[in-house]
Amino acid sequence: MGDKIINTFQQRRQLAQDVEHLAQTRSEAELLEAVRRMVQSYPSELLCTILVKHLDTPSSQVRGGLGHLAALLPPDEIGPLLRSAAANRSHDAQTRITAALILERFLGEPLPPALLGDLSQSNEVAFQSLREAVDEAQYNRRVLSEYVTQMYQAGEPVAFMVMELLERLPPHQRVDLYRLLALDDRPAVAHAARRHLERLAAQEPTALAALHALQTLLPPTEAAPLERALRKLAFAGHRYTPPAPGGWRALLSPADVGGNQSIWFIRTPQPGAADGILLGLVINARLGILQAFAAEGMRADQLPSVHAVGELVSVRTDSGVATLLEAPFDFCRYRLQTAQAAHWQAQPARLLPNDYILYQDWLGRFAPPQPDPALAAYFALPTDDEPRPAWAELDAAARDLLAHPAMSGWVLHNRLFAQTSTTGGHSLGAIPAADLAAHILRELAQR
Repeated sequence: MGDKIINTFQQRRQLAQDVEHLAQTRSEAELLEAVRRMVQSYPSELLCTILVKHLDTPSSQVRGGLGHLAALLPPDEIGPLLRSAAANRSHDAQTRITAALILERFLGEPLPPALLGDLSQSNEVAFQSLREAVDEAQYNRRVLSEYVTQMYQAGEPVAFMVMELLERLPPHQRVDLYRLLALDDRPAVAHAARRHLERLAAQEPTALAALHALQTLLPPTEAAPLERALRKLAFAGHRYTPPAPGGWRALLSPADVGGNQSIWFIRTPQPGAADGILLGLVINARLGILQAFAAEGMRADQLPSVHAVGELVSVRTDSGVATLLEAPFDFCRYRLQTAQAAHWQAQPARLLPNDYILYQDWLGRFAPPQPDPALAAYFALPTDDEPRPAWAELDAAARDLLAHPAMSGWVLHNRLFAQTSTTGGHSLGAIPAADLAAHILRELAQR
């Protein structure tokens, strides 16, 4: 009997440590694996007891782990315990709200509004949701994107309420949400968020960096007030010093026949760490930024291997294997800067891709790009008085360019050409030039 009591006590203590260790997990997959190990290692009765005991945890990661744990336990055991915890007004607000959220989100049991009615007037439910989003965003920024989307659908008053609730969080935890709200398409919301960020920048370095990145993302007319705010902060002793882009590199694709070009910005992870970053973009010098995708928390083996500048790199994409060029980081940022300027000139105005908005501060924190003038000259528009090369010179240069492996996407297999070259008695010369040109243009448009 004594041994059983000792063993049970040791199990309880070890399980409590395992639950607290959930706060140290670095990804959703790692969190789920830790929860599965608990279910395999401890009896359900003990798991239910410890779960309820930890409902007051301030860690959103632990709360998320408790939710996953509840989903793996017998509903007839954990359900009544959670309902009791949510209804008991002698418990603190944190315990009751966590119990209610687990019931609704992980067990699919909606609660009567009256059950938490005494908390609704204090905004505790909204603050709990906000704190969870901010905590989880430390290892998954997309949580903030989803939070902002839901907040947008709820109307402007909710956005202003959230900005008030943010004041209850530590300064560094407010920055990312202020930055995203500062990009809201509702002028009143965006202006209020920018003002919050400006005030915070006087005491919080990450807010100052976010303000610097934000003014590089906005259209010129909207960026101007932020530039003035940064100058005022500098005069007050809060000057922003951009960091060196250590560990960053870039890959560049050739432009396709439509003028679209891919750029991959990559931050190499530290040795043995999973802190690599990938931000991929499709840009067009006339149309702007067309697409974006991003990933964080990446290992070295998940990213393209490092090559010397000027070397070709084979990468896997959704459509197969693509060939990119290891290119100077600042030159690629210059290409992005040019595309973004074109983006704001487009009519009607278009929103920037969501992933670019969410992750742009990775690049926006640096000083403006300073590409090699010799490289930048390749993309300068010709002037009227600039001499034109001879046709023979252009023809030879075009042949050399199209022979490069990276330009394979420019090869067009025209069906009309193929038909006339394999069918006797036909000649391209017999086809009217206008019809031939129209056919070729249609095929180009389809690509």
